[in-house]
Amino acid sequence: MLLSYSVGLAVVKDATKTMATLTALIRKPLGMPWVKLAILGLGSAIAPFPAWAESLPLVPPPAEAAPVPQGEPQVVPLTLPDLLTLTLEGNRDLRNRVLDRTVERQTLAAAEQTFDPRFTPTLEVNATLTEFGGVEGSESELGAVLLGGRTDFDQRVLLNTNLVTRLGTDIDLGLTPLEGGQLFQFRVSQPLLRGFGTAINEAPVNQARLGEISNQLALRQTVIDTLTTAIVGYNDLVNAQAQVEIQTQALARRQRQLQIVQALVQAGRRAPIDLFDPERSLADAEGNLVNAQNQLDQANNTLLNLIGTNRNLRFVVSLDAVRELYAIAAEEVLAYQPEALVAVALAQRTDYRQAQLQQQQQALDLLIAQDELRWQLNAVADGTLGDSSVGVLGLVATRTFGDPDPDTNRVASEIALQQQDNTLAQLQNEIRNDAIARLAEARSNLQQVEAAERATLNARRQVDADQARGGGDLFEAISQEESLVTAQTNELAARIAFLNSVARLEQTVGTTLERWAGEIGSGLGAELELEE
Repeated sequence: MLLSYSVGLAVVKDATKTMATLTALIRKPLGMPWVKLAILGLGSAIAPFPAWAESLPLVPPPAEAAPVPQGEPQVVPLTLPDLLTLTLEGNRDLRNRVLDRTVERQTLAAAEQTFDPRFTPTLEVNATLTEFGGVEGSESELGAVLLGGRTDFDQRVLLNTNLVTRLGTDIDLGLTPLEGGQLFQFRVSQPLLRGFGTAINEAPVNQARLGEISNQLALRQTVIDTLTTAIVGYNDLVNAQAQVEIQTQALARRQRQLQIVQALVQAGRRAPIDLFDPERSLADAEGNLVNAQNQLDQANNTLLNLIGTNRNLRFVVSLDAVRELYAIAAEEVLAYQPEALVAVALAQRTDYRQAQLQQQQQALDLLIAQDELRWQLNAVADGTLGDSSVGVLGLVATRTFGDPDPDTNRVASEIALQQQDNTLAQLQNEIRNDAIARLAEARSNLQQVEAAERATLNARRQVDADQARGGGDLFEAISQEESLVTAQTNELAARIAFLNSVARLEQTVGTTLERWAGEIGSGLGAELELEE
């Protein structure tokens, strides 16, 4: 098996110690706070995140960036759970999305206060200057120099309270404590047709709540996409690291082959022209190794960017851990049942759940549009209380004729609701097809791995048999050596393709968080739960 190569590869034996080392190496120099996520089981909810974004700074890091260390990179063992934890902690795009949640929660809080009373105190002070000598009285600013006249000061205090109830009742109360006459004023307006009832008055608040759940789902999808990117990046690192090992071993074999041919030429048993093919093969192997090392550097750099650090680190994966991940993934893929997987996807996919929320919001839009077509008929009571009390009771009916906007809004809301029904049905079909197709892709890749293993085994046997004979056709030996390298590369590519297809299957079904819930650090809290 290709992934059994272990030359020059570190094996992570103590996961706790490794995670502590990675955190100290990466998090501390950047001053990154520990971003905590909620990861729940199947069928759980995603609830508000009251404390997550507040733990993050609202300003960028200091302008003085940590200096990039020079010299040899520090080698750090890295497991996939380590990488996922570091990604949740340090990824800047994810941190920005978390900060957006602060504004989104504030928007919901504002909507929830719709039926809270509003207090408006007013303090008014006036100064009136009356000049003598036949000049009419005029007002002057307070604090002006007042000569040759009389200045009168007037002050007024008004305390006003407004309250809108869930039935639509609009209550205005006013208190003027400094006035000797009418100390208390009130006005109450109760809709009887348009704007009456809890359903219509609570509709905007319910829409805000649905929007908040949709925002939480959007964050959940951002986390899933970010983790999937990290998983694919880790697989690329595995691929590049194993490819370096393949090319290193191939280079060593071709060096030995060239040395044997050189010895035969010196002994007179081979013509000098026979050196050409081994030398060409050796040069090709050296070029392939340089290219593989370059790919390893790029894969390592991609992960450094993903976790948001500029430390000079060289990640090294444990192939024992990779083999374990591969075995678990292969077992799970074979155990999946298509229909059960589709059911999980319909319950977990954030876009499907967002479409359902959008459908509910469209239904509320239609309710509001239909209400706008009704007459505005209000029962009104207003008056004053004080030295003398006055009260007025009446009905106020209002209707605007010739305005096409209300009916246009109703039709638009009806069409939007029908379109959302179609969108939901289409999305349901797409989720079913995508889940089944991803499962088929993963199983197909698993079969390709098995075929690639047989090809590698056959190529290795041919090379071993040729070396055991200790001679034979030189061109055939070089060809067999190149075939072995090709077979090893193909097997490695098949394994990586399988692991990537499993990651995308989990992303398609929406179970990435559940898959890694128990392995991504110990500081994960209940931040990513949904209110039903």
